[in-house]
Amino acid sequence: MRSAALLLLFVGVIMMVMVAPVAGKGKKGKEKPTDSATLQGKVVNVDGANVVVKAAKKEVTVVTNDNTAVTIDGNAAKVADLKADMRVVVTPAEGIATEIKAKSPKVKK
Repeated sequence: MRSAALLLLFVGVIMMVMVAPVAGKGKKGKEKPTDSATLQGKVVNVDGANVVVKAAKKEVTVVTNDNTAVTIDGNAAKVADLKADMRVVVTPAEGIATEIKAKSPKVKK
């Protein structure tokens, strides 16, 4: 009887150890967007409210609106201020952009 109880206890502990890492993967409050929630690439051109971005060997048209927050090198900007070859991170990756963070291209010496 005692060995059966120890075996049951042992199996229970093993199960808890195996399940604990999986149980902790749930969402907790607000999380920062992951890479899959953003689109990263270089600006190809800007056409009105649309920004064409080259990302992962394909061009993607990013739609913006008046609520899209744009920053260039950390400073507030407008969609029209974006220029070709600027590196951008667009949030979200699909749909209307809520945020575009851009960095000016590095000047070649």
